[in-house]
Amino acid sequence: MSKQIEILIVEPGKPPRPAVVRDTLEAAEEVLGGPVQVGCFLPQRVLLVSRENAGGLAPNRCRPGSKECISGTFFLCGLPEEGCFFESLTPEQQKEFQRIFASPGEFMMVGSTPYADPDDVADRVYALWDTLKNGETMVLTKWGGAYAG
Repeated sequence: MSKQIEILIVEPGKPPRPAVVRDTLEAAEEVLGGPVQVGCFLPQRVLLVSRENAGGLAPNRCRPGSKECISGTFFLCGLPEEGCFFESLTPEQQKEFQRIFASPGEFMMVGSTPYADPDDVADRVYALWDTLKNGETMVLTKWGGAYAG
């Protein structure tokens, strides 16, 4: 029988929120709506669990310390010393990661590629200028920047 663990769910355009779930792969897939992939924050011993195939999902946040975009809902949980399941976040970890992910990401999609830096968007648009044929279009979509009600 699985135990219940305390996690932090981060949805696009919303502040992080605590939740309690079972410590199973099935529960993680249910929260995220599909197969999962796992990343790690050390030395905090925290796992970032996100959708394995996030194509088509709204950009959510940048991975701390990088411009890499995490798309769709993800959650954070503890990384156990031993075993292959999940663990509760400590109150300190919850507080730290609520602060880190407090602000929703702000992104510009050029076609289907998300960019978190306006300079990168400008570089991509300038690069496209001479490659588009007469009448061809490229869609720009802005995401984030403020909490969605």
